[in-house]
Amino acid sequence: MRFRFLHMADCHLGYRQYNLRDRFNDFGQAFYDVIDTAIAEKVNFVLLAGDLFQKRSIDALTLNQAIVGLERLRAADIPCIAVEGNHEHAYYDDYIGWMKFLAVRQLLVLLDPERFEGGMPQLAAYARRAGSYIDPLSGVRIHGLRYLGASTGRVLESYAAALQTLPRDGVEYSIFLTHAGVEGELAEQVGGLTMRQLAPLRDHADYVALGHIHKPFERDAWVYNPGSLETCSAQEAQWANRGYYLVDVDTSRPEDPKHVARLHANRRRTFCSMSLKVDTLLSPDHLYDECRRFLKRKALDQGVARLGPKERPVVALHLNGVLPFDRTALDLARLEELVRECYDPLHVMVHNHTHSAEYAVEAGETLSRPVLERQVLAGIFERDTRFHEHSQSWARAALSLKALALDGAEPQAVVDELEARMAAIEQEGKAAGDVDSSR
Repeated sequence: MRFRFLHMADCHLGYRQYNLRDRFNDFGQAFYDVIDTAIAEKVNFVLLAGDLFQKRSIDALTLNQAIVGLERLRAADIPCIAVEGNHEHAYYDDYIGWMKFLAVRQLLVLLDPERFEGGMPQLAAYARRAGSYIDPLSGVRIHGLRYLGASTGRVLESYAAALQTLPRDGVEYSIFLTHAGVEGELAEQVGGLTMRQLAPLRDHADYVALGHIHKPFERDAWVYNPGSLETCSAQEAQWANRGYYLVDVDTSRPEDPKHVARLHANRRRTFCSMSLKVDTLLSPDHLYDECRRFLKRKALDQGVARLGPKERPVVALHLNGVLPFDRTALDLARLEELVRECYDPLHVMVHNHTHSAEYAVEAGETLSRPVLERQVLAGIFERDTRFHEHSQSWARAALSLKALALDGAEPQAVVDELEARMAAIEQEGKAAGDVDSSR
């Protein structure tokens, strides 16, 4: 027996990312594109491993996106077989959630055990819009389990035990469909399933179809996760190959597995994420100039000049390292404008991960408060490349301004003092330059 299916997950319809209508449309378009692929590839069925929606409470436009896409599949006589993900669980006081609503409309088959008795799931063939398994083709069986969070591992053990008692007459190929992560795929993720917890399914499933983690992965040519269709966070841009699996099955193959699963990247909006090291950039202006050169080079390398007006990228700029001047002197709005100048982006994010050079006060001697204060201020100015040549003078100027403010001086008096101090420091610089040139 030969057949083909498409496996996708984590569509997140309704996500108005960055509060932009364009991003809302992007998630819908990614969903439509994969459905069109399923129709063009003449698959026998589509697996949807959870998180069709971004949230359980959806608006009419989001519901319409889902209906339009699923109606295309129904018109092509391709069943969509799904499970609920964590983003679309119905509220406890709701009679049905939106996934169940789509099942009632016969736009998808929603699998899950209806009841548990004595800790054991009661497995039943899909009928009257409910059931834990379905045979979409003669000889093919698909089991489903909704998202259960931390209890998934325990439920899988009882599910496998229940499968032991379920007749398999005529079943040549089985699929287990659920919305769950696998331990070790993401460093920050906790609570995913271990391969040991999945092991009881070995005798009952030829293909384990997962969703939930937005990073694509596969394990042992048995467990498959396609990743998210669109980019739900900038971190996901690094996984360019995520999308959907096209799976060809031939049960007559002498070797295992009986399938060949190929991961395909679907079309999505470009995300450009880049990092700039700042350690050698001695002033804000130096940083802005270097940033402009860096962004122009990156934009050229990434080919964003070739993108059409409807494909404007989302751009994230990360600043990393130790600044040789005060971190607060950076104008992030100006950096955003530089990104817009070089990329013409849909959306810009500038992340300042830098920190200023640290300073320390020498211990071992008792200092009066005024002396200690002047030393600390001088140390701060010394480590800022804009002020280090006259750090002592700037420290004295700061202390003078502080004294005026504490004495209740008029604002204009404080301004006059600042201007006088700046003029004196500028004169110091010119005098030092004259001395150097005469040597």
